Amino acid sequence: MSESGDTNVTRHETIDERLLNRVIFFTDAVFAIVMTLMILDLKPPAFDSPLSNGAALQNMASHFFALLMSFAVIGVFWIAHLATTRKIRQFDWPTAVANLIFMFPVCLIPFATAWWGRDLNARFPWGMYCGIMVASSLGNLGLVLVASRDGGRLMGGVTPRERFYRAARAFSPMIAFGVGILLLAMGQLHWSQFCFLLIPLQIAAYRRFLEPRPATA
Repeated sequence: MSESGDTNVTRHETIDERLLNRVIFFTDAVFAIVMTLMILDLKPPAFDSPLSNGAALQNMASHFFALLMSFAVIGVFWIAHLATTRKIRQFDWPTAVANLIFMFPVCLIPFATAWWGRDLNARFPWGMYCGIMVASSLGNLGLVLVASRDGGRLMGGVTPRERFYRAARAFSPMIAFGVGILLLAMGQLHWSQFCFLLIPLQIAAYRRFLEPRPATA
């Protein structure tokens, strides 16, 4: 009887681990596809050298700038997701659903990048781009809060300070692009487009003042 019970426990743990791995592998695949789709949007020019065509050179530069910004921000989201999921020890359906919700706005980033990259001075595509980044940040925040609930039981225990620190980091892109939307509404388009620089500044500040320190003996 005890052997049968042990077998059932082992089988349950194996299935639980398999489901958790599927969620992580699926998310990594989504991030990889999103980044690949952005690269595929770069079409080779119809001429040999852009140096002879100023308008074409400016158009290419716009696409590259939009691509670089999106690549950097997606990298921030992926690293944040890695930091969240690396401590999860067991599968959880609410966390899986929150992860799926987080993926939806991330999947819209290539579309927003391609549209905004056509003309960096276009207000509506930039505003939509900022809105998608805000939604992605909210999705990441939701994932962090769901995964770390109940004292972080899925992660082997999380202190309130650590949970707040993780939530603040997840919230940083929303603050940055929220400022971008505010500046856009004030007619400061070009200043708005540098709002992404607020992300590393926030992360550095949170690490300096909010990151939990290991207890000293």
